[in-house]
Amino acid sequence: MAAVAVELHGSRFDPARVHAQVRGDALLLMDRVSGRWGTVPAVWVDLLPMTVTASAAATSAAATALREYMIEHDIGTRGGDRSFGTLNTLIIKLTAACNHACTYCYDFEATFGARRIDPAVALKTVEEALDECDGSLQVILHGGEPMLVWDLVEDLVVRSEAAAVQRGKVLRFVGQSNMSLLSARIGRFSVEHDIVWGVSVDGPADVHDHFRVYRNGRGTYADFARSLEAFPNFMRTCGVLSTVTRANEGRLLEVAAHFRDLGMPSWDWTLFQAIGRGRHEADRFEPDVETVVASWVALYDAVCAGEFHGFPVVPVLSYVQNFVRGPGPNMCMRPQCGAARDLASISVDGTIEACDCIDRTGPLAGLGDAKQVTLAQARATPQADTIRGRDLSATRCSTCTWFGVCGGGCLAHAASRDEIPPLACALALTAFDRIAGDLVRPGGDLRRYLASVGADAP
Repeated sequence: MAAVAVELHGSRFDPARVHAQVRGDALLLMDRVSGRWGTVPAVWVDLLPMTVTASAAATSAAATALREYMIEHDIGTRGGDRSFGTLNTLIIKLTAACNHACTYCYDFEATFGARRIDPAVALKTVEEALDECDGSLQVILHGGEPMLVWDLVEDLVVRSEAAAVQRGKVLRFVGQSNMSLLSARIGRFSVEHDIVWGVSVDGPADVHDHFRVYRNGRGTYADFARSLEAFPNFMRTCGVLSTVTRANEGRLLEVAAHFRDLGMPSWDWTLFQAIGRGRHEADRFEPDVETVVASWVALYDAVCAGEFHGFPVVPVLSYVQNFVRGPGPNMCMRPQCGAARDLASISVDGTIEACDCIDRTGPLAGLGDAKQVTLAQARATPQADTIRGRDLSATRCSTCTWFGVCGGGCLAHAASRDEIPPLACALALTAFDRIAGDLVRPGGDLRRYLASVGADAP
């Protein structure tokens, strides 16, 4: 659908911000910077040139109404864009060790060996993050495999909770694990301290075991199945996260259905990244753009057809919620991504990073050593400024209708800071086009699905 440029002038309007698309009986008005949008009758499309100035709009009551509608809804207006600079999420790499040896692991660096983070450094960083945040902080327990160092987890959680109480802040822990080491003790402590876990599984056994293996090459799906059988109630509180690779690129619908049928609470994805173990054989793992996009479309159609009623399919919901709400909590889909803004990560050796997806051997790595600088000092470094200074004006983002709700894709997945990752771009173009077409009209299958999972709808 071609966009109609709206040339808006005056102190509050920016001519480059507003795109309009006729969608059936509706005219979608999209602020491509802020992500704010609205709909009016499609017959008003011819009135757009008359909204250029207040005096021009005054010649028509309908044009005046259209202009006032855009101003009222902050579509094309300056000064209403959200800013994301206050820390609210901290990732802690508790250990570099893992009992699995996934062949594409983005987090594996041979230089780290099997070390674990210094407990004092971990606690110091949490305390500094609590001082930085406005009122609440989310801490993500990560690895390696964090359950390998469970004593450290328990000690850090208890001490951090005390620090949060002392400061009058709200602290929430989440974690990511392969769940192979789940025990009654781990489950009990997690429930007592409201730790929400995600489990990393790439699909049914034949998909998962393709790349997620032990060091001897044996697949690891059996570990997930065993934990699900031993601790069904706990495991079914853990959302599933799958990495999209060559092994499952064309089977997204099947993967989502597999976890739905197992009674898991949700399914999400992350896209393969050519760092860590994956950097040396990237062609072996890198999913094909056209295949993934076609697979996503099949998944989206199944969602709209009611096949996932009540089951959160996050690779669809993430796009829908960003379209509905505009850029916000999803740090990876907004012009101001979370890196060095509301997100920080600390590696197992104490290095403070802007985001855990940033290549630790690349030019954007390293904001400082947590043993020598504070989190606030690291976030104020020239390196942090460089990361926050991403400029996509030379890319197709500069004219894209969906930039405000997409953000240009993850900078860590791009070839360089000021480029866009092809797969993320292709997915966003497809997803937002489909979603816009379905949500500009009242009713419809997508709205029914959103209601079934308690998600926002316009």
